[in-house]
Amino acid sequence: MTLSSLGLDHALVCVRDLPAARETYMALGFLSRGLSQHPWGTSTMVLIFAGQLFEVVSIGDPALLDGHEAGGFRFGRHVEAHLAAREGVCLTALNSEDAEADAQALRARGVAVTGTVHFGRDVTRGDGTPDRTRTRLEILANADFPRLSLFACQQFRRDLIEYPDWMDHPNGVTGIAGLTVVAGAEAPGVVDWFSRVHDQTPAPGAHVTEIATARGRWRVTDAAGFEALYGRAADWADAAPSVMAIDLQTRTPQEVAARAAATGLAHHWRDGFLVLPGPERLGGVILRFGDFEGAGA
Repeated sequence: MTLSSLGLDHALVCVRDLPAARETYMALGFLSRGLSQHPWGTSTMVLIFAGQLFEVVSIGDPALLDGHEAGGFRFGRHVEAHLAAREGVCLTALNSEDAEADAQALRARGVAVTGTVHFGRDVTRGDGTPDRTRTRLEILANADFPRLSLFACQQFRRDLIEYPDWMDHPNGVTGIAGLTVVAGAEAPGVVDWFSRVHDQTPAPGAHVTEIATARGRWRVTDAAGFEALYGRAADWADAAPSVMAIDLQTRTPQEVAARAAATGLAHHWRDGFLVLPGPERLGGVILRFGDFEGAGA
């Protein structure tokens, strides 16, 4: 896959205790630069990969949650509302090389663009000089499946985000290979949503339908399909379709397994992939690790 527009960039894993989640992910062998805050009131921790992130968010400053409104969508309030129900993914970012052009293309194929958000933050470069990031978001709110809302994310200064010293994760993880959605009876509508967003023909299977993106893939499944993939039923999920599992690319899943054992996290192997089946310490998601690129999975 290339780094062209509208591949999987990052899912926002919403948690109630961000410092505790950060400790868990660092114990699994990820590097983290620390905590920061969005201008709309959410606090955030990111794990950095080439062209992607893994982002964990919580509520940082409630006074800012109404900021940066876009077509009625408020990023901070969206996180707050879904976090009140349960932890887990409540929004997913798609990478964009030209967010304005992508928004036009999305409208042309019947995907409503809710609104646009511009923001940036001041940073200090490694040599001590000040600089500023610049980001444009095109919000794709989904009223039918709110937890599957998306946004196209154009980073104008990725050089101020991708710090090489923080991308060489000791566990060998290099990026996100896929996101798995449990949808049940609502699967046809979910598949149609992702197919229109990515302009792709879905690939159906017995229980799992896949939709390719410019980087990584969506999997839409029912409870039986989820259990076949991850060795655990999705009985902890709420009724609304949402991302229940994240697949992470690494050629050394054994390293993750050793770290999971050391930190007391449940784990097992399924079809050659390492699964961490306990969402309680991971922010409401199940994680699967392995060489998806090599396996063609």
